[in-house]
Amino acid sequence: MSLIVEVNQGKLQGAENKSKLSGNTYYTFAGIPYAKPPIGELRFKPPVPSEKWQGVYDATHERDSCIQKDYFLSGQHVGAEDCLYLNIDTPEVPSEIKVPKAVMVFIHGGGFFTGSGSEKMYGGDFLMNHDVILVRINYRLHVLGFLNLGLEDCPGNAGLRDQALAIKWVKENIDKFGGDPNNITIFGESAGASSVHFQILSPLTKGLFNKAIIQSGSGLTPWALTFNYKEMAFELGERLGFKGTCSEELLQFLRAQPAKDLTKHVFDMTDDLKTRYPGRCTTIPFSPSIEEIKEGAFLPDLPQKLQESAEPLPLIYGVNNKEGFLLFAALASNIAELIRDDFSLVLKYNFKIDPALLPEVSAKIKKYYFGDKEVGLDTADTLVDLYSDIYFYLLYEPIEFVTKSSIPPYVYNFAYNGGHNFFKKVVFRTLKLECNGASHGDELGYLFLARVLPNLPPLEGDDLTVIQNLTTLWTNFAKTGVPTDELTWTPSTSSQPRYLEIDRTLQLTEGKLYGERLQFLKDLLGPICKPFDIF
Repeated sequence: MSLIVEVNQGKLQGAENKSKLSGNTYYTFAGIPYAKPPIGELRFKPPVPSEKWQGVYDATHERDSCIQKDYFLSGQHVGAEDCLYLNIDTPEVPSEIKVPKAVMVFIHGGGFFTGSGSEKMYGGDFLMNHDVILVRINYRLHVLGFLNLGLEDCPGNAGLRDQALAIKWVKENIDKFGGDPNNITIFGESAGASSVHFQILSPLTKGLFNKAIIQSGSGLTPWALTFNYKEMAFELGERLGFKGTCSEELLQFLRAQPAKDLTKHVFDMTDDLKTRYPGRCTTIPFSPSIEEIKEGAFLPDLPQKLQESAEPLPLIYGVNNKEGFLLFAALASNIAELIRDDFSLVLKYNFKIDPALLPEVSAKIKKYYFGDKEVGLDTADTLVDLYSDIYFYLLYEPIEFVTKSSIPPYVYNFAYNGGHNFFKKVVFRTLKLECNGASHGDELGYLFLARVLPNLPPLEGDDLTVIQNLTTLWTNFAKTGVPTDELTWTPSTSSQPRYLEIDRTLQLTEGKLYGERLQFLKDLLGPICKPFDIF
């Protein structure tokens, strides 16, 4: 048995792995460089493809994550600036694969400021039982990935361009691993889902993939884009000692700073922004943005404009039924107290609304969601629903894009509350709040094995059923574009909206996801603020 694979850059040596679910052996090629290290003069620039290497490259272990604060686990600063690597899992020795297999490229979430494609968080144990090839990628984060100064050397969206180059590398090399370069599905969760949507919309990614799965995010959510990107850039420069007003000088100044100093100050900014904008749960200073230099731009316009010319493709998209719990519990744990004292904060720092209208509009929202009850921990579940609607559901409607095409999407709502709910295990294990449903990110524990999490329960019972159901749906879709038979899950159309309720059982439900609540907010907010009039 040989685990040597030859790609465009040279030879790779892989390693055996063992599935914790089935006990079957699968094979991992880890830490493969798809771009030159984005350091020195390449910092902030679009990625440059990696060069050939001599000899056999050791792909038996993963490389560093992109430098960041490990926000959800250790709380420490980890990773390196040299981080543009990808990891590949195959269910068979590549040289023994006779029929090319469907390929799934996963883009991790983490708010564009944390996370990685590591098997520690996203082990391929479950998906490897379905005869697909899994690719997990790193991309630059926070200021290193999303600084936009409107300059040729710093046009913005370096992190999104990293993702695109990684997908291109897969397109050009995955046949060497037994994968089908003409059957590539990209999928991602949270910021990874928004990234998937941006990859669909970008004019630079045509022909790189065939299908997409968007989990709990999109390019239309209010946290997916930064509009005050230059203001954030100069604020970061000021924190580091920069006194000027020239973008070119700021670029050179930031290039000269140690990456760890940039990272520290970015995360300090993130924390300070929570205080500056109370009631706004997501305060991300550096994320995707609309590029000023239109030639060669990854995002030359707003997502809703780019959708008009985007090519249709098979799509799964959906949400979890308690998305807002992550924001409520982890990022702004005092939100209930803040909103109780001033309910207008629900709107004030989340939408651009005439201040004179805030009292009346806020009162209507409070009455609709809470009735005569007070906002507090006793009504936390209702507050979670409200923040779910504002941050995830209200603008999370790519269905309006795809139903204009001839390929209606598959829509889902994940509601299972079990022993492998991912973010509850990561973020909420020390909190005393309860969430009767699936928080943001909870479905990940049923797609991937999170090796970093201690004391995971056995893979049995309802948990095992949900793992089998979810991985079967996702991999069937990757293979054929159809997740299951029509009796279980049929696509949603504008005339017949429907979604699959994913819980202990699978239930096809007619109607729009959270249709009544979202219609109330649209009717109330639509006349007074445009969809992208967000702070």
